Order: sequence, then structure tokens, then C-alpha cells
Amino acid sequence: MQIIEFRLLPLFALVAALFAPQALAEDAAVPANDPALLMQVPLDAGQPLLNTQAANEPADLWTRVRQGFKMDNLDNAQVRAQEQFYAKHPEYMRRVVERSRRYLYFIVGEVERRGMPTELALLPIVESAFVPRAQSHALASGLWQFIPSTGQRYGLERTWWYDGRQDVMAATYAALDYLQDLYNLFGDWQLALAAYNWGEGGVGRALAKTRARGLDDDFETIKKPRETENYVPKLIAVRNIIANPEAYGIKIPSVPDQPYFQPVSTGKHMDLQLAAKLAGTTLEELMMLNPGFIRPVFAHKEDRKLLLPIDKVETFERNLKSYDAPLLSWQPYVTKRGESLDAIADKFSIALAELKDVNKLGNARAANGQTILVPIRGESDANERQNLASLIAGSVAAIAQPEADDPAPAQASRATTVQRHKVSRGDTLFGIAKRYGMQVAELKALNGLTSNNVPAGRLLKVSAEAEPAPAVRGKPAAGKLIKVKTRQHVVRRGDTLDEIARKYDVSVSELKKWNRPVARGVLKVGFKLQIRQES
Repeated sequence: MQIIEFRLLPLFALVAALFAPQALAEDAAVPANDPALLMQVPLDAGQPLLNTQAANEPADLWTRVRQGFKMDNLDNAQVRAQEQFYAKHPEYMRRVVERSRRYLYFIVGEVERRGMPTELALLPIVESAFVPRAQSHALASGLWQFIPSTGQRYGLERTWWYDGRQDVMAATYAALDYLQDLYNLFGDWQLALAAYNWGEGGVGRALAKTRARGLDDDFETIKKPRETENYVPKLIAVRNIIANPEAYGIKIPSVPDQPYFQPVSTGKHMDLQLAAKLAGTTLEELMMLNPGFIRPVFAHKEDRKLLLPIDKVETFERNLKSYDAPLLSWQPYVTKRGESLDAIADKFSIALAELKDVNKLGNARAANGQTILVPIRGESDANERQNLASLIAGSVAAIAQPEADDPAPAQASRATTVQRHKVSRGDTLFGIAKRYGMQVAELKALNGLTSNNVPAGRLLKVSAEAEPAPAVRGKPAAGKLIKVKTRQHVVRRGDTLDEIARKYDVSVSELKKWNRPVARGVLKVGFKLQIRQES
């Protein structure tokens, strides 16, 4: 190959300028921002990427991401379909990017440090929609959707207090280790990603069959499940959109090119609620940064860090140093088999619903000898504990399953009238918010509340989009008659819960609730799924 010296470049620029008017005249015949046209032009990873950042704007992390794109292009019908899906749901992409703000700088930096393609930093968009506590029907969990066995293989600890698959830093290290191992095994990033989704055994067997037939051993040629067939195209589609969002009629929110969080060592166990107070941040923010803690306590270990917003670290360390009160308000309690949960709740002055939420006891009425958490101090604020219980139980929309956050056209037609709830004696903000499908923070903001205490008799505004939960199973809320039709879907080979949920405009979490075998991770061909739809 002949190497062109740098001094010849000005000459090329002059020649290009001579032909520029003709080129501009030809381009004027076709709108440059026509998505229908531009979506037919696949991204060439070797071409320069569009940089629309103005000189006076703060540094944008997307610039770094685009500069690190290295994966080969994939130009097929599956990619086009995924591009069109995301282009038709710009609000969904906006929500995903907003969620990614906390984590993306760290992930991009780690990908760059290892010399890997920055497309991999976008993989949580496909895997979890950047929902840190996302959980799939296959029992995969976290931003990177590790199943228990693979997580264990890559050193992700799981205890009664903590799930490393949901730990932002630990899971990122493990995911990139795994992806690098898969690349070393197959020598191709598309095949490595297919194996991340399908398993290295599946890809290995498919490659052996393809080679035996004398065919190319690449991603497009191997025979694979439908989910895997769409998996890599999803990432390529996301890459193409991030590379040139204007071509798809999408505006991607800017993400600052600066760290969002910093890991700190506490040196001791403490309540997560207290950690948030000492840092001067909200409990919701702390939980979004530390989703690996599945109990309301930071269980200290030498190698375990608490993630805090970077601008709150000094405040936390200063306040912790001067704090002389107990750091824990929860303690483990070993139950007796058959012991009444009502009796335990009364014994420790905690609401039964709160006890169940904190310990994820579901509809159980009696204990089975397991260890649970109960309050230490009776004087601790019940409303604050209940807000924490809500977050731990995963009942807050911000940490709901990503499938439930997928674009659903029917949601746009919901009523927008404000309802009101009259506070009764014994009501808590947590209980009211849960009844109306809201977050405690949303309820407080809607009513201008600055504390968790609300007097009996007060009228509270509640979510316009949520109906109050029925007081009795099977009975509709007062004043509203709801007709529910039950349909059946027969599972076919290659079906996924995500695809079925989209087809019937329901969420994956609803499918799991209506079909117990599915909730246990079972989805067999021929199984008849029950699907309930209001009419």
C-alpha cells in the first residue's frame, strides 16, 4: 500500500473544493435529514462519525463513545427492523439514556481501558434498558443480566445481604471479563455477543455444523435461536442510532464526560437510610447507585464499597466521622418454622406489610425457619423505614423490570384527571403510594410534602394514571367497573416473553404474575399462557 505524505493533503482539499458546488447541487434534490432514506445506509465503522457538538458546549461522553466504535457492520433486515423500532419510540430511548447517566462514564472508561469496542458499553441498553435491578424470566439479573451460574463463575458474590450481579462495578468487571473470554474463544465480536446471549456451547456447536458444510463461520451464517438472531442486530441498531441520531429523527440527550459516582469505604455496617442522610442525598439515589444491596443495610466487607454521587463524598465522610449515634436500626431474626408473621410484626412494632416487603415474603402467613430483618429501635421513623421497604422490594417504578418500561402505544391514551385520597388514621405515605402504584417521592412532590408525616383527614392528590388497587382480590376499586377478558397464547419455538408481551401490549411482569410456571423460569413450547386484558 502506498503511503501518502501529510504535505499532499492541502492539494487534495483544493481539488475537493473545486467539485463541491456540483456535489451540493445534487444533494439538494434529496432532503439530508430524511430518516427513511438515511436508515437504508448502514454504518461503516471505518468512516468518520458525525460530531454535532458546539464549541461552547460541555464535553459530551457520546463523542468518546462514537470514536471507539470498532465492530464490523451488520446490514440486514433484522438491523433495519430494530432501527425502525427505536426510531418510532424516541421517548423510550430518552428514558434509557437518562437512566444510563449514573453508570455510563464508568462503563465507557472500563471498556476503553481494556481496548474493547465501545459498542459494548451500549450492551446494557439491550440487556436491561439500564435498569439496575432488572430481572428476566431466565433468572438473569442486573445491568448486564447475569444468570446465577455465570455470575458465580466470574466471582459475583450472592449472599442474604447482597447480590453482586446487581452491583454496578462488580457486574461490569465480570461482564467485560466474560466478553473478552468469549472474543478470545471465537475471534469475532459478533460471535462473542451471540455466545453472551446464547452460551458458548450453543455457538460452538453451531460453528462446527457450519464448518462441516463448508460455509462461512460468521454470525449471519450460523443457525441460531430467534432471540439470538435478533440480539446482535439490536446492539448494532443502537450503535447506528448513537453514531448518527439525526439520521433517525432522534435527539439523544447529552451525557457529561465526567464521573458520576465515587466508591467509598465505610469501615462499618450501617442502614442505607442513614447512609443517604449522611451523604445529603435521597434514598432513591443511593439505591440506584447501590442496587446490589438487597436488604436495607450496607453489610461492610474490606473489598465492598458504597457508591455515592461524587459531589456528596466529602459530606458523607465528614458527617460519618462526627456521627455518634447507632448506625443500625435493623437486626437479623431467626424465625421458627410455622411462626406467625403477624406475631413477629407485633413483637417488633412493625407493620406486617412492611415486614413482608423488606424480607420479600410475598403472601406468606407463617415463617419457615428462615432469617429475616426486624427493627432494632422502636423509635425509628416508620414512614422512612417503609419508604426503604418499598425500594428494597422493587416496587418503585424506577427500578421495575425493563420490559414493563418498553414503549406501549396504549399508555399514551390514559386519563389525565387528578384523583384525591382522604388520609385515614393509620395511613402511611408508603401504603398510600403503593395502593395507587406510585413512588413515595412522587406522592410527596405532587402534594408539596416535605416530611413523611401526614395528618388524618387530609386530601392528597394521587397519580392520575393509576387506579387504586382493589382492597379485596378479584374485586374492582370502588366506582369503577372493569371487565377483564382472558386470552391464551400457545408458546411456539423461538418465542420470548419480551416478544409475547409486546404482541399483547402487556408487561413481562404481568405475564409472570398470571402464569406461575413462567415466574419460575419455565417457558416450554406448547405451553398455554394466560393473558388478561381490560375491556
